[in-house]
Parts: sequence; structure tokens; C-alpha cells
Amino acid sequence: MSGDQASLLLLPTLDADLAARVLEVSVRILVVDPVEGPDVALATRTCAALMSLPLTDPVTVVAITDGASLLPAVARSLRARGHEVGGYVLIDPVIPAVSDTWPDAPVYVYCGLTSDIARMAGHRGWDVRDIALLGSCEHW
Repeated sequence: MSGDQASLLLLPTLDADLAARVLEVSVRILVVDPVEGPDVALATRTCAALMSLPLTDPVTVVAITDGASLLPAVARSLRARGHEVGGYVLIDPVIPAVSDTWPDAPVYVYCGLTSDIARMAGHRGWDVRDIALLGSCEHW
């Protein structure tokens, strides 16, 4: 999915512990850091922050827990900028809504294999993997 020069994006999340684990996996991850503002505008602020990042296709988007709710908006923003998304890596996510425009690339979900998240992701045809394997993730 991701080549040596492809961009890896980590979306904002409230789960600092999981974010730290992900950042240990790869030094190539670009952290999307939106400007301060109201929570209701987080998707807009996140998409605006994408504008300043030097992205190389294909882009892999990493979303942790609550950050997964931003995926449909982020996908539209990347597409509007002409970027190719190589895939989405969701880590113990709050499953976002699926639409006719998202997901537009393969989705890989890391979670507990007996969880409701795993069942929902599996029903959608997404690749589900044990969260214990996160450190050996080949998507980085």
C-alpha cells in the first residue's frame, strides 16, 4: 500500500497513548495538527491543516479511535487536492459512516478480534487485524 516516499497522515485524536504507540512505529508519519477551535468544526480545521502538509501519493491515512469520524471529510479534502489515497488504517476506531465516496481505498482495522468493532468492520469487508500486531504493521 505505501511506498518509501508515500505520505502517512495521523489524524487528530483524544487517545494520546495510542497516538504515541503509532508514532513509535514510524518516523515518517505526518501529524495533522489543526488550529485551535470549536469541536464541532474539527473536520473543517483538520482539512484546512492538510493544505499545508507536503504530501506524496499515495497517501495512507491513520485514524485512532475518535479520529476515524474525520475520515469521510478528509477523504473528500484529499480528493479535491488531487491526491491518491492508498489506504486507511483505523486503530480501535469509532466506526465512521460509509458513503458513496468513502472509503475510496482499502481499509485496515486494528482492534480486539472479538470486539464489536471487529464484527462491524468484517461485515463491511474491511481487513481486520489484532491490535496486538500494531507494532509490526506493514502499512507504515
